[in-house]
Amino acid sequence: MLKVLVVEDEVELLELYDLILSKDYIVFTTDSGREAIEIFDRENPEVLIVDIRLPDVSGVEVIKHAKAKNPNVAILGVSAYRERFKEAIDAGAATVIQKPFLVKQIHNVIQDVLQGKQ
Repeated sequence: MLKVLVVEDEVELLELYDLILSKDYIVFTTDSGREAIEIFDRENPEVLIVDIRLPDVSGVEVIKHAKAKNPNVAILGVSAYRERFKEAIDAGAATVIQKPFLVKQIHNVIQDVLQGKQ
């Protein structure tokens, strides 16, 4: 089963991700960019879903770290701030979706990113 790391500072949304993804993936969650880097290094997930705006280490820094460690990781950026999309893509995210999003979008986007579609 594929491993997915979700980094999101909104606890309710983090719980939702866990709920909707745990049937199909091994899911790791955190609300901290710093902890995300630690989990990424330890677990080496195939998929990283990361909020671009985090309170400690930015999601962009998490993306850069993940891509440096594993260039093949599939990264999905998430943000309510459209102006941050390009920054996330430039850092290595395959795509970025805007909050709020539909639950069914997450599964579709993960599949697209894993298949290299974008």
